[in-house]
Amino acid sequence: MSPRFRLLYSETCRRQVRTLSPGIKALVKAKIEEIARDPGIGKRLERELSGYLSCRTKRYRILFKLREEERTVEIHYVGHRKDIYELLGEQIRKG
Repeated sequence: MSPRFRLLYSETCRRQVRTLSPGIKALVKAKIEEIARDPGIGKRLERELSGYLSCRTKRYRILFKLREEERTVEIHYVGHRKDIYELLGEQIRKG
C-alpha cells in the first residue's frame, strides 16, 4: 500500500463541515480519510469543474483536487449533492 496523501482543507470546507449533523460529519470524515489513502476513488468532473474530483457519501459530496506530484489532496467543498456543484461553479466564475 502506498503512503497516504497529505490533506489540505479550504476555509470554505472547514465552515461547511462544522454545519453538518454529527452522523453525517462522521461519515464525511471517514470518507476523507479514505480519499487520503486512495484519491483515485474520486470521480473526475467535467466542463467548468474540470480538474476537480467528487466522492460521495450518502447524499453528500466531497469535492477535491489531487496534486499527485506533491502527494496532496486539497478538499475544497463538502455539501449536499443538490447544490454543491452549483456552489463550486459560482466560486470558480467569481475567480
